[in-house]
Amino acid sequence: MKIIIATVLISLSLIGCSQVQTLSKLELERNTSHWKEPKVAIWYYMGSDSEFHYFHFMDIDKSQNFRIKKSELEIEPQFLLTKSLKKWRVMPWKPHSSK
Repeated sequence: MKIIIATVLISLSLIGCSQVQTLSKLELERNTSHWKEPKVAIWYYMGSDSEFHYFHFMDIDKSQNFRIKKSELEIEPQFLLTKSLKKWRVMPWKPHSSK
């Protein structure tokens, strides 16, 4: 539990300064289907701006921000991009889930 809390705190501190990688729909599908052990990876929807949907990927040893053009992926309901983790939505891209 302490590791997860530390990961969340580190991730939150990096959100403002981390690079955002732009992905195509195919690249996003590839990234969300690969898993390492232990399976604790989480994808969050961070919100959208006028052009992109934003996502945050968090795993034990990795934390990264991604975006995909709105024209390539439907997200409902949408909300404005925010840095507030409380407002982020966990996406169903987990081990053993259907997309």
